[in-house]
Amino acid sequence: MIQVLDQEYAAETPWEERKYAFVDADSVVTARLDGRRGVWLDGPRPGESHQVALTREPSDAVFFLLRILETVADCRAEGGMWLIGHDGRDMSSIAASPLPFV
Repeated sequence: MIQVLDQEYAAETPWEERKYAFVDADSVVTARLDGRRGVWLDGPRPGESHQVALTREPSDAVFFLLRILETVADCRAEGGMWLIGHDGRDMSSIAASPLPFV
């Protein structure tokens, strides 16, 4: 499961005031950048898009996306179910925890 923003927020909105949801990594069809600072995951249904992050700089978006994909690959290699979370801005905040929580 990958953490995504529940809706679009302004860059100035503190992470504590944002609402988050989680999507199943197996249902992601496309991972993309919006050309600004946004990182997006698209699902199988038409119009199903989830914003993963709004990075501080446009150049950081590609690295955030690659780090999320690397974390998904690491979790799959470990096996089992994982929850991947982050603050929606900084690549260094990306962390994975196995489910169920112990």
